[in-house]
Amino acid sequence: MKEQAVIRFSILVFWTFFWGLSVMDKIIPDVHFLWVGKDFFALFVKFFGSLGIKDSIVATIALAGVSSLEAVNFILYGVAFYNFLKGNSMGAEKWFFRAILTSITLFALFSIADQVFGDRFQLLEHGLFWLILVASWLVFKHGGTAQEKSLVVKNSPAFKWALAIGILITVAAAASILRFSSETFAAGDTPVQGVEVAEGLYKFDFPFLADKIVWEKTINAFKEGHPALKVNYIYTGPSELNSKKKTHVLVYVFTENRN
Repeated sequence: MKEQAVIRFSILVFWTFFWGLSVMDKIIPDVHFLWVGKDFFALFVKFFGSLGIKDSIVATIALAGVSSLEAVNFILYGVAFYNFLKGNSMGAEKWFFRAILTSITLFALFSIADQVFGDRFQLLEHGLFWLILVASWLVFKHGGTAQEKSLVVKNSPAFKWALAIGILITVAAAASILRFSSETFAAGDTPVQGVEVAEGLYKFDFPFLADKIVWEKTINAFKEGHPALKVNYIYTGPSELNSKKKTHVLVYVFTENRN
């Protein structure tokens, strides 16, 4: 395969999957096995609510419009990818340009919305994507060398050493991940035992992967195990207290005797 063809193939794969998964994120906005979706509807309601627009129908229409444009992007990239696989370079380039044009238009609209809603972090992110799209088109269109070469992998000693080191690093990383998973994954579904750090004050150190279901199990188990106590206040520890455990959360429960 030619070098430019490899680059074009990689660009098309990236953007096709990017928009395909983005559309899936709108269709499945919930947490499922092997999928964590984002609730964009709640996000849009919050954005329009900040402007004083409380009617949820406005957020619904806006989200439907954005989802439709993203679906169009996905289709355009898919058609470009199909033409590329069929060996139709001109067709792939034509459809990829259309896809890039609609994508930069959509990200331009996102950037305007970010300024209106005052979301400066998203503005930076969408601006970077806009630039990356332009760079993708330039590389796709003009990335060929004057004398294009075929991509050949030589069976040289350096290649063998690099392959061996890569395999060793992969095996070591996989072993570490499996060990970490075996030690922590089960804890993501088990109630956390509280530790009394002061009179009536219990600390709960939630482990990696713990979610709202774990919290519900934890508080129910605590109430069952301490029937004489009444929960007055629940406090989440500030980020400074969690700095050494980025994936853990500290929760403090203030109680008093029912009598």
